[in-house]
Amino acid sequence: MIRKSFIALASLFIALPALMAQDPVELPASENKKQWSLEECINYAHENNITIQRQTVNTEYQENLLKQSKRNQLPDLNASVGAQYNSGFNWTENGGATSFDSQRYNSSFSSNVSVFEGLNKRNTIKRNHSNLLAAFEDMEKAKNDIGLQITGFYLQVLFNKELLSVAKEQYSTSQLQVERTKKLVDAGSQAMGSYLEIKSQAAKEALNVTQQENALAMSLLNLAQLLDLERPIEFDIQIPQIPELNTFTPDHPTNVYNTALDIMPEIKSANHMVSSSEYDLKIAKSFIYPSLSIGANYGTSAYFLEGANNGSFGDQWKDNRGGGIGATLRIPIFNKLQARNGVANAKLSVIDAQFKLKQEKLNLRKSIQQAYADAMAAYNKYLSSEEAVNSFAESFRYTEKKFNVGLVNSVDYNVAKTDFTRAQSDLLQAKYEYILRTKILDFYKGIPIEL
Repeated sequence: MIRKSFIALASLFIALPALMAQDPVELPASENKKQWSLEECINYAHENNITIQRQTVNTEYQENLLKQSKRNQLPDLNASVGAQYNSGFNWTENGGATSFDSQRYNSSFSSNVSVFEGLNKRNTIKRNHSNLLAAFEDMEKAKNDIGLQITGFYLQVLFNKELLSVAKEQYSTSQLQVERTKKLVDAGSQAMGSYLEIKSQAAKEALNVTQQENALAMSLLNLAQLLDLERPIEFDIQIPQIPELNTFTPDHPTNVYNTALDIMPEIKSANHMVSSSEYDLKIAKSFIYPSLSIGANYGTSAYFLEGANNGSFGDQWKDNRGGGIGATLRIPIFNKLQARNGVANAKLSVIDAQFKLKQEKLNLRKSIQQAYADAMAAYNKYLSSEEAVNSFAESFRYTEKKFNVGLVNSVDYNVAKTDFTRAQSDLLQAKYEYILRTKILDFYKGIPIEL
């Protein structure tokens, strides 16, 4: 008995800091904070996340390139206006020299249009259109990625909230047991060592409440930082009504994969990039073919020489008018084999894009297989944890009744209580892990992430 009392006193001394603050520090009242739903968190991130915003800018940039490539099919029109002043000496036949000054003014318009250039412009338009579609799918992938991250962090907060509730409940139970044991000790039904051990256990659970509060605060901070909020201290989440978990009956991974192939943006983006590389190949081939263009110009000028009989500016401007139209056929003969080398490199780019598409499909298939395995494991863990909680709950209730009448000591009581608490924690962890894994599988089937 003396040995047990000594151990209890030592345990109490170790837990003394927590015991002195048996009333845990409460978090700021939730009603003073904005409580966000999962949907609000995801929508906010879609509008404010820097990665998504940058991808949006890239999409707009690709759209501008597409617009310009379409406009490049139009004829160009250029105007020019010039003025020139000259001065110097003219040598005469007798060896003398006379000075002269002259001014020249001119104005012209010119236009040029390409008739044929190996369908370069048409293929450029199609290439840029594929790039735009790929950029849009990349933006959707960025949204999906941030949505999955937020879901994981959101469920972690819910998990910590429930753990905190369990910790507070256990602490409250221990406080009641401390009061009951003190009365039994005063009545001589229990030894002082049992009281000290129960009080030490209560101190440990008070410390556990504080630790769970810190874990909850940290998980809220992590989610708020993922959302890039300026004032995370004012952030909290709503606690959704999570329906009772049903029997896990998932689709076969092959079926999920076949569905995901048609809806996942990374696959769509890779497909568009294959098309883009194929159009790049056609563009490279266009430089081997002859090109034909038509041009036209119109202009006039006026010239004034000092001492000469110059006409008026208006008369010269009218009389010197002239213009022309012409066609240019450009036939590539030898360009250091640049065009053919460009075609060879473009073919390699097509092959590389096809490999990237295959790699994306392989990654998707592996991700779905992993998600399926994780969901199965989480479901089995949830079932086992549920059975464990029921078993340890019954065991703890039985041990508690025996402890209250003095049939078991405080050590056995604390062991049963600790086992029950650990089982509750394991069940909560399995529960939220199972929810997350099933949400990921639903995501691959195109089902929006909701709680």
